[in-house]
Amino acid sequence: MSGSGGMKAPLWALAVAMTPMPAAAGTLICSFTEPFFSIAFDSATGKVVETSADVFDPGTGQPVPTVLAEHARLRVADPRRDPFSLVLENGGETILVLQLTGHGSDGMSDNLFPFQAMRGGRDGGCETYKYPAFDTYELLLDLGISP
Repeated sequence: MSGSGGMKAPLWALAVAMTPMPAAAGTLICSFTEPFFSIAFDSATGKVVETSADVFDPGTGQPVPTVLAEHARLRVADPRRDPFSLVLENGGETILVLQLTGHGSDGMSDNLFPFQAMRGGRDGGCETYKYPAFDTYELLLDLGISP
């Protein structure tokens, strides 16, 4: 192709690729120890649910989830300085502080989580369904290394 007509298609494709698209909704799942509890955040609804071994139905012994927020949002804490530091908040209340480091831990397994999390003074690890934690021990075994 010759002339400027040949450039229109690539420029159009570039413009479409650079157009901001809404992020796909996902679920963030965080695990903590001492005491054992987990937090799930649904980014489509903003609902945050905590499940703890300490809160259970005495009749069945099953955990009873506690809704922490109905309209929480996850945001980058300081986009200019650190795009990998996130805050899950509901109004003015901070529910979780997150770091996307790839070094998160639930404190009890060999799993490596994409996010390090902090809730109060407790450390945890967070994952999503699309980007789950993985077992570092199993990874080494898969490569023929016996740690």
